[in-house]
Amino acid sequence: MENALAASKQKNTLAQSKAYALYCARVMADKKAENILVMDLTKADGAPAEYFVLCSGLSEVQVDAISAGVERAGKESGQGFPKSEGWKARQWVILDYFDVVLHVFHADARDFYRIEKLWSDSDFYVLEEDKLVKMNKTTKQKYLTELSKERRSPERYQQIGSFEEDGL
Repeated sequence: MENALAASKQKNTLAQSKAYALYCARVMADKKAENILVMDLTKADGAPAEYFVLCSGLSEVQVDAISAGVERAGKESGQGFPKSEGWKARQWVILDYFDVVLHVFHADARDFYRIEKLWSDSDFYVLEEDKLVKMNKTTKQKYLTELSKERRSPERYQQIGSFEEDGL
């Protein structure tokens, strides 16, 4: 009986996490975020959260606006303030709500880090008509193949000099 109750509570928690991930994706879309992707990490071993929600902004100002908008919406919905990082650089802002972790990237940073590849065994969802739609295997593979193409290194991520030149 206790196992059934625990399983029921876990399903309820997972449903709440998925609903919150969808809510965050909608808020990101309202702020004109691009390339919104929800990753279901519930079946992935060692995952730091149940869901990742990723999006891109085309400028540092947009990254800041998306991040602030999602944070404000989270507080208004009763989620409180998340643990967060990256506000100063505005290249990759992370908002950690424990079960749902949001990644708001500058487009260049997202192209550089490609964290989708790290969790490629998870299920991918996209936002369509205000709901999450799971990518089928073919679409997901095509998406990952596009990520596999040569990584673009924006100037801001290129080091000046090398470790050998500096004697390190």
